[in-house]
Amino acid sequence: MGYAEQDSVEKGLRFKTRGRLVVQTTGNTTHIASTNVYVHEVEVLGGPGQGSKYLHNLDYAEPVQC
Repeated sequence: MGYAEQDSVEKGLRFKTRGRLVVQTTGNTTHIASTNVYVHEVEVLGGPGQGSKYLHNLDYAEPVQC
């Protein structure tokens, strides 16, 4: 099951986005009804936009070991 099919993810998981940003999940999830997917809120950990939060489809990011 991909992340887009999960109605929740645990807080603190780290990923690297296609834009090479390292982000961490906040534990908040939103369902997008028009595409029937779940997106998960992440916070940028470093670099440009550090501390910014946004919704991301984690199926398009690589897990990062802490």
